[in-house]
Amino acid sequence: MSYGDFKLSPSYNPHAVEKAVQEFWDRNKIFDKWKSWRGRPVYAFLEGPPTTNGMPHVGHIRGRTYKDVVLRFHRLLGYDVWVQGGWDMQGMPVEWEVEKKLKLRSKKDVEQYGLEKFALECNALVEEYLQYWREWGTRRLGLWLDLENAYETRRPRYLEYAWRVVKRAHEAGLLAEDYRVLWFCPRCETSLSDHEVALGYEEREDPSIYVKFRVEGSDNEYLVIWTTTPWTIVDNEAVAAHPGYAYAKVEVVVGERREYWWLAERLVSQLMQLFGVKEWRVIETKRGEELAGLRYVHPLAEEVPERASREHRVVTAEFVTLEQGTGLVHIAPGHGPEDFELAKRYGIRVTNSVEVNGIYNELGGKYRGKHVYDVDKEVVKDLKAKGLLVYEDKIRHEYPHCWRCGSKLILRADRQWFITISRIRDKMYSELQKVNVVPQKLRDRFDVFVQNARDWNISRSRVWGTPLPVWRCKKDGRILVVGSLDELKKLAKEVPPVDDFKLVHRPWIDQVKIATEDCDEWVREPYVMDVWLDSGVAWLAAVDGERNKELWGKLFPYDFVTEGIDQTRGWFYSLLATSVLYTGRAPYKTVLIQGLILDKHGQKMSKSKGNVVWAKDLFEKYGADPVRLYILSKAAPWEDLSFDPDEVRHVLADLGILWNVARFADTYMSLDGFDAERYPLEEWLGRGLEEDRWVLSELNSLVAEFASYLKNFEFHKAVAMWRDFVVETLSHRYLRLLRRRVWSDEPTPDKYAAYAVLHHVIKTVLILASVFTPFVAEYLWQAYVRKYEKSAPESVHLAQYPQAGPVDKELVEAYRELFAAFSALAEARNKAGIKLRWPVRVAYISGAKHAGRYAELLKYLGNVKEVKIGPCPEGYVKAAEGQLEACIPPKLEPELYYEALAREIVRRIQVMRKEAGLEISDSIKVVVETNSEDVKNAVEHYRDYIARETRAVDLLIGQATGGREWDISGERVRIEIKKA
Repeated sequence: MSYGDFKLSPSYNPHAVEKAVQEFWDRNKIFDKWKSWRGRPVYAFLEGPPTTNGMPHVGHIRGRTYKDVVLRFHRLLGYDVWVQGGWDMQGMPVEWEVEKKLKLRSKKDVEQYGLEKFALECNALVEEYLQYWREWGTRRLGLWLDLENAYETRRPRYLEYAWRVVKRAHEAGLLAEDYRVLWFCPRCETSLSDHEVALGYEEREDPSIYVKFRVEGSDNEYLVIWTTTPWTIVDNEAVAAHPGYAYAKVEVVVGERREYWWLAERLVSQLMQLFGVKEWRVIETKRGEELAGLRYVHPLAEEVPERASREHRVVTAEFVTLEQGTGLVHIAPGHGPEDFELAKRYGIRVTNSVEVNGIYNELGGKYRGKHVYDVDKEVVKDLKAKGLLVYEDKIRHEYPHCWRCGSKLILRADRQWFITISRIRDKMYSELQKVNVVPQKLRDRFDVFVQNARDWNISRSRVWGTPLPVWRCKKDGRILVVGSLDELKKLAKEVPPVDDFKLVHRPWIDQVKIATEDCDEWVREPYVMDVWLDSGVAWLAAVDGERNKELWGKLFPYDFVTEGIDQTRGWFYSLLATSVLYTGRAPYKTVLIQGLILDKHGQKMSKSKGNVVWAKDLFEKYGADPVRLYILSKAAPWEDLSFDPDEVRHVLADLGILWNVARFADTYMSLDGFDAERYPLEEWLGRGLEEDRWVLSELNSLVAEFASYLKNFEFHKAVAMWRDFVVETLSHRYLRLLRRRVWSDEPTPDKYAAYAVLHHVIKTVLILASVFTPFVAEYLWQAYVRKYEKSAPESVHLAQYPQAGPVDKELVEAYRELFAAFSALAEARNKAGIKLRWPVRVAYISGAKHAGRYAELLKYLGNVKEVKIGPCPEGYVKAAEGQLEACIPPKLEPELYYEALAREIVRRIQVMRKEAGLEISDSIKVVVETNSEDVKNAVEHYRDYIARETRAVDLLIGQATGGREWDISGERVRIEIKKA
């Protein structure tokens, strides 16, 4: 397919355009030429790898459109762009999809199914979805990424870089095994890191209960606590008070019983009101430090007898606040990080009666074998039965859920593996300050998260992931960390007969036997690693950096990364952490943070709600270019975007106008034999008119500001400016002025000057458009630009960004005033009920600075015989545009009526020419049949005008044998046309 195969059909059809362009790209290897061009310097992009565990949706399309815009723009600027693709193919997201497919409900089901079969199913799933991502998430979008050399996190050469990072951490003393309280997903039966937890916060309703803990040795004195997790009371070990707060002993009357409740003094009044206690009084106050040591009876002592035998007392803690609750905090060290640290400080035993699956073990007493959320309800019931429940309510709050399966998380103490980020946190923050975070208003979110980063829990009790490369000596507990596949093979005494791909995955790696001179048997720790560590080493692993140091040295640190706002605590964070650990440097120079994609009602999209918009459906309905243009226009990249599929068709009109501009140029240039190489702009501009120099000034402003906006990632502003230029400046204004020249048969110098200008403008507009609507820009480049400029680049995407020429600000100001005057004049006509096609004898313009300069043009645009500058006469119809005012007579003058009718006849004939499919150069014969003397007189008086405007070689008033009947200003008129 060559440029000669591209035809300009009567209207823009995105599907036909995109199909033809894709074939052209494929046949001529345009992408290969684009990416292999060696400019200077390199612009390095690092792909945030989408997980190939499902179909791409509009949220993915938004971010991938931004990536493509940045890469295409920098290629236009002359950079050698690095556009390697990447795929995230491991971890819980993939396992979750496979479990749903196989109808497996728990990790036990996975083990019964078989780890080998399950791992192979995971691999098959990502392979299947990879095809959809290549087609609908990339190719059909027009996203130019190098997929042939894309990195995949499942590959041995990639994942061993996660091993390298862990080994480097071990060597630096940053790898630790520890017993801590962590968030767990009871459904997936694994722990999660802090940044994974941050991805899954959702608003939910939970219990909100106030409970009495009876003071030891008393039958009516209590400590009152508040909790939203009743199930954790099973593992209660202490109550915390703030050492400096005042606590009140409140005498209350509950039914027939008089009791004494300890509460924070400042909260007594509001809590009594909440509890509905009418009769109460404060009889004693103590500071928290004085309350310390007070012993109490475990509220579920009978239900969990093991707890009854232990001492429970009040301790002090600075983290206690008065913002919620009672000022006394229930401490369950096995289920809260602060509780855990407090227990270590006071030597309090840490009890965890909940297993990783959320089921109570033998320490749970009555609740053994039950799930935490069933126990939640049962504990409330038991407390109520024992008279210990003061008040019960519900609370709506943000609570973490599993970022993949959606289950409510639980906090529990367990032994896991960590990278001690706390020791490199300051360096991470220091490096982050060197990064350009866009927009600046969102960098605080990233900064604060890094400043408060806790140690990274990297171990996961799952199957499909990068195995934790830690082996423990069975004899003495020492550990051995392996940093590469080659190292593993050298250490191994027995290796399963499988390929390298299987060897670096579970369960095959668990069959590797390692023995050394100082240890007969090493056993691998039975974990895979946090999937965010997989994608987080992409800055090095994507290009196999240790083996390709020269290439990696050219790319690192990468110029640009972009993903959604959640990735400040996800991929952006894991990239920063691993890179600082391994190199001491941030891995990127600029981070663009994207806003969320919402449905048209402003709600978060989710499969469960059924409001997800899939990429395949969008492209099949609208095509890629309209979707891209809509996304780029609707909101700034960092703002949330409410996506309404029905609004996509609104941008089709603008692309249709661009199409029609090219058709207009092609129509008249082909008639007059224009050739851009025979009529170069620099030689012919001097023969043009002032309006030609004006449109070039507007174009030069566009070129300069468009680049400035894109460099600042303000895509919405760049696209808005481009659309306004195409629709208003070029189509509605310049072409309107141009028509009087191109319609003439005379080959005047100013006509060819206009063609040279128009060609330059369209060519430039298409180069800019190639950044965000790559298909239609390419089609028009082939169908129009290369037709009239044979030496133009083979593809619009192989062009270079245009140079912005000078801008005549006074000329631009004058012409903007001209069109403001025209707008005011049109409004005055509208008020008077006089159509633009009907000539007006005179118009007055006032409040104008440049009116004398453009009066002749305003006469032409406004269809006015005379333009006068000055105040409006009495009785004229007025309209204003800012400070400028225009007015016209209230009625059409009799002598102009025939001219108006003639213009109406011309308009109808032009419609009939178009409907008959006539070319612009075709001559016609016209018969006008009417009983109206006014219409007959109009034809007689303006015969030459009608013939000239419609290319009629014969114009008769008589009887029409065919044709079409029209109503023209209340008169019945039949018009018949025939090709001459």
